[in-house]
Amino acid sequence: MGRQLNQILSDLSNITSGTSVINVNLTDIEALLTTLQADVANGVLTAPSTSGGTGPSTFTSTSYGTLSTANSGRFGLEIYNEGPGNLHVTLGTSTTTTTFYTVRLSSGDLFEMPVTYTGLVGGIFATAGTAYVTSLT
Repeated sequence: MGRQLNQILSDLSNITSGTSVINVNLTDIEALLTTLQADVANGVLTAPSTSGGTGPSTFTSTSYGTLSTANSGRFGLEIYNEGPGNLHVTLGTSTTTTTFYTVRLSSGDLFEMPVTYTGLVGGIFATAGTAYVTSLT
């Protein structure tokens, strides 16, 4: 499916404005649509993990730290707060604080990061705690 999509996008990228001729193989478009329809029917959002993932790693910092580096090959990330303190998590390069964060995880909470986000994930514990981070690759 990747080759089909890349070829179609490449052919479409030459269009600027007005009337243009598009030279796209109709067979490739039909095959791509068939694959996409099957994926939607099955609820598949991305390719399955090939290596299973990394982790879990632990995070215990009461000062800002990185939970997961940016990874364009990541298909998901799970963060589980096992500790008693609140874990504040930020998606992006902004420094996480206890008042500036994307999501706050209380003890026992699990955060499943959106599959479409592959950027940096930072965090900080308000008080001592332990979180487990698993990256699906």
